[in-house]
Amino acid sequence: MSNRKAQLQMTETIFVVFFILIIILLGFVAYSKFHEHHLLEQKKNLRNMRIIELAQRLSSWPELECSVLGATDFLCIDITKLMVFEDFLAESRNQSTYAQNYYFDLLKKSRIVITEVYPYNTHTPGRDYWVLYEHPGATKTTDIVSIPVSLYNPITRTYAFGIMDVFVYE
Repeated sequence: MSNRKAQLQMTETIFVVFFILIIILLGFVAYSKFHEHHLLEQKKNLRNMRIIELAQRLSSWPELECSVLGATDFLCIDITKLMVFEDFLAESRNQSTYAQNYYFDLLKKSRIVITEVYPYNTHTPGRDYWVLYEHPGATKTTDIVSIPVSLYNPITRTYAFGIMDVFVYE
């Protein structure tokens, strides 16, 4: 009789240890899922910060910025410089030159579109819609950062309101 009682106590002990191990394992899985979600959120935030930093850098490039008598405007893009720069990048993309490598190092796999919103909005390429840079990657992220910019036309000496959309590919 005492042998059966010892076997029963041994079986109970094994079941208790088994359940404790299952609880510990479930806790570890829940913690790892929470930690994975946290890491993905941090990765998304870092990617958004890089996109915003890229857009801020673009708006202050000498190749694009507005300047009147040497004074530059904040977040202002010269439309004539923009058109010349767009053509320059298109030509360098076809010829695999130093310029293509230089701008690829700065802009990576991204697409940068500048749209004039006010006073015109006909979505005419080269008039109020410019694809400044496009180097697609394997997949496009769902994060798009839009930054308002001022567009200056030095020929007519007028300003317009525009949006710079920055898409980043992975």
